[in-house]
Amino acid sequence: MRDIFSDLYNKVLSFFVSQNAHDETKTVAMSRLKTVLMQDRVGFSERAMQMLKEELVSTISKYMEINEEKFDLEINALEESTVLNLAIPVTRAKTDEEIDEAIKEQAIKTQAKAQEIVEELEELIKERAAVLAGVSEETQEELAQEEQEETPQEEESEEEIQEEDKEETKKTKVKEN
Repeated sequence: MRDIFSDLYNKVLSFFVSQNAHDETKTVAMSRLKTVLMQDRVGFSERAMQMLKEELVSTISKYMEINEEKFDLEINALEESTVLNLAIPVTRAKTDEEIDEAIKEQAIKTQAKAQEIVEELEELIKERAAVLAGVSEETQEELAQEEQEETPQEEESEEEIQEEDKEETKKTKVKEN
């Protein structure tokens, strides 16, 4: 008799457990569908959402340590307006020194990226100018090799500047203490 009740109990329990798993999957699917529909209604693409999220994470990370995995960004369309909802789990606020360092690192990265873009544009301009002037490919290759030989000197000077900045920062911190 005990076995009959035990079997019956297990069957009933398994029915509810599988139903809960189904409900969770259904809830996740409904949530994703609502997000896609809201994005279509608002006119905000998935790519734009991802770019916005990455930029927000980057900016907020300068000032606070956050849990990026649990960072949540939603756009909801109401009757006459659109609402941006953010859930940002903050681990801790950063110190002023950490903030200054993060800002400097970001500036260095931005400067390096800008330099890359400038170099790419210079290369494209030279190629176009060479095509327009009718210069041979051999001459273009020789010019490119000359430029590559000059580049290491520029990199050394940038490294020296960064080292000098670090030394000045250390001196300033020592004076403050």
